[in-house]
Amino acid sequence: MPEHDDEPADGLELGSVEVVEARITEALLPLAQPRPTTRGAIPPAPYLRRHLVEHAAAGGRLDERLLSPELLPYLDVPRVRQALTAAAPRTRSTTTVRAWKQVAHTWPWDSPAENADAMDLAQAAAGDTPRRRTPPGQWTTVWSHHSSSAGETLLQLAHHFGLAALVLTDGRPIAITGSWDNTVRVWDLTTGTPIGEPLTGHTDRVTAVAALVLPDGRPIAIAGSDDDTVRVWDLTTGTPIGDPLTGHPGPVEAVAALVLPDRRPIAITGSADATVRVWDLTTGTPIGEPLTGHTGHVAAVAALVLPDERPIAITGSWDNTVRVWDLDTGTPIGEPLTGHTDTVNAVAALVLPDRRPIAITGSWDDTVRVWDLDTGTAIGEPLTGHTDTVTAVAALVLPDRRPIAITGSSDNTVRVWDLTTGTPIGEPLTGHTRPVRAVAALVLPDRRPIAITGSWDHTVRVWDLDTGTPTGEPLTGHTGHVAAVAALVLPDERPIAITGSRDNTVRVWDLTTGTPIGEPLTGHTRPVRAVAALVLPDERPIAITGSLDATARVWDLTTGTPIGEPLTGHTDRVSAVAALVLPDGRPIAITGSWDDTVRVWDLDTGTPIGEPLTGHTDWVTAVAALVLPDERPIAITGSHHTTAAWVWDLDTGTPIGEPLTGHTSPVTAVAALVLPDGRPIAITGSADATVRVWDLDTGTPIGEPLTGHTDWVTAVAALVLPDGRPIAITGSHDRTVRVWDLTDARTIGHLLRVPAPVELTGFVDPLGRLSVVVAGPEGLARIDVAV
Repeated sequence: MPEHDDEPADGLELGSVEVVEARITEALLPLAQPRPTTRGAIPPAPYLRRHLVEHAAAGGRLDERLLSPELLPYLDVPRVRQALTAAAPRTRSTTTVRAWKQVAHTWPWDSPAENADAMDLAQAAAGDTPRRRTPPGQWTTVWSHHSSSAGETLLQLAHHFGLAALVLTDGRPIAITGSWDNTVRVWDLTTGTPIGEPLTGHTDRVTAVAALVLPDGRPIAIAGSDDDTVRVWDLTTGTPIGDPLTGHPGPVEAVAALVLPDRRPIAITGSADATVRVWDLTTGTPIGEPLTGHTGHVAAVAALVLPDERPIAITGSWDNTVRVWDLDTGTPIGEPLTGHTDTVNAVAALVLPDRRPIAITGSWDDTVRVWDLDTGTAIGEPLTGHTDTVTAVAALVLPDRRPIAITGSSDNTVRVWDLTTGTPIGEPLTGHTRPVRAVAALVLPDRRPIAITGSWDHTVRVWDLDTGTPTGEPLTGHTGHVAAVAALVLPDERPIAITGSRDNTVRVWDLTTGTPIGEPLTGHTRPVRAVAALVLPDERPIAITGSLDATARVWDLTTGTPIGEPLTGHTDRVSAVAALVLPDGRPIAITGSWDDTVRVWDLDTGTPIGEPLTGHTDWVTAVAALVLPDERPIAITGSHHTTAAWVWDLDTGTPIGEPLTGHTSPVTAVAALVLPDGRPIAITGSADATVRVWDLDTGTPIGEPLTGHTDWVTAVAALVLPDGRPIAITGSHDRTVRVWDLTDARTIGHLLRVPAPVELTGFVDPLGRLSVVVAGPEGLARIDVAV
């Protein structure tokens, strides 16, 4: 532990505030340590949890003693964020703090143990050896392969399509987000907390947001919506300014704002009606006629005042072109800028330090282009590197006068570009698990440049553009998201996992060491979306995989080679797989497909058994299989857009009884189990965020739905523990994993928060430990669970 002298630092008087705060910190720090007991840890006093970090920051004592994995789960997150803004760069960038920044946005005040388990997983992903706490947590990360993001996950929101950023006159940086819930929200970027109530008024989703400081110092937000209107709010009061701006006969898809040289504030909007409109924000009226010329949706708008004080707008469109408009005259400047080969859906503009105005555009053609607005010509070659649509662009002049662009893409990454050289700066910024939909950039009052990004993964992330590269050990082998996982204990008692990926490959992992076994299994020509595993009667372990290429494949896991030819017959993607050994010793697979059918396969011969099972009227997305105590084999299937699960007699190929009804949204995950008392049950997860348990003898639900998840339940595993307790493990789009005791329909302990929506499976290893294999975008982890 660091030593600190009693003497004040050079230049400080003995009674200075900093010295006093440092002494307060030293006196309080021993009292802040959690006290372990056999039932858990006794947390520090609430005052210490809230305010010790403030004393430490004021006294120059914000160090690893306070910012430790043991103490951070107890501390008030906004106050820690506030304190870190003034901390030394080395303090802000320790492995522990970087891991904390990935998970703290979800931490509940009243469950420090839950926070500590999430911290363990984040630290393992960042390359730290997982800690062994005393007493241990409920969830113990054994190992994790996942790139730890260089950014900070600030918020978790649903469906935000607009993002803007602003530094207020008091120096506070804020972000403004627009959402599919029809609202606009304002966030303090220092603390990650909302400012005021949501801004309401739109009657459809908000798709574009801009922000501006008026000449009188008032900050405002301007939002466009699918309700065809534009609304303006005073961010000081949180109230609307004037009536909605109406005139577009189609959704407003892009908004920019500008203060003209004559100090009039204006907004420029682009619409699905293919026009651009200019609005006087003082009067709430349109300026001139709509700007016409584009032949497709206007999907992006930027605005700029040129060095000669002429205001211009730059627009990108579904017609693949970029147009520049003189806002004084309402006329186009020059010819359209051509070069992109697909929709231009992102635009930013900047005046370089040499006074040249430029525009930066992103397109569905996966490229970024830079344009000289004086000449109307492209500068250099297109910027390439993104592997999917460039969906968002921001631009910034750094304090050292280097101009940069920040781009977000449907490849889930953020890239930073040096606009002087046309080259990327560093590696792509990774951490988002779905397409990056919005980007904004700011220079903070302390001269640090940051980027703020919003994604379809429901998160807003903040990136320090001066520092930070991803840490930790990335998932090696797969080059795409892990989309399916199964676990198996081999005859020699080694536990393994089998993963399928969007890179079309299958990998096998040693769950004890976290290392891949052998080379990737190749053969599928499209992403692998479903995996099941089985030990054959002759003790050979096999895997069965389903793919978007409409085939299933069988693999010998001992040799890493395919068994026979692909199983063909489905006419669309194979989205679910289960496997079973029949009472007569024959191994079979059951596959569900987007062709709305279920097929049963004899794995000895590689041929279908009987006709396809029909009845579903939409994609079959979940399959489980079971041998009943009377030795009848059955399958349970769930379907997209269908709220019921079906039970099938695999001997006859016919449904058993009526479908299992009760869910109010599609059944997205299924597992099955024979209880110790001999009763067969099914466990279903649904897009209605609930889990249901069914008695398969009667076809009726057992008890009430299991509630707690707040989004789609996408994964279910079920097993009987060595002590005879039946449990289910569920994963959800709400980024949590939960364990349920099926004996009395209750959760066991607290949930585990994970970085992204998950695929998962559970197993009991030979030592009797319950483990969960959590897989997701570019990540895989083994986590032991104390139950």
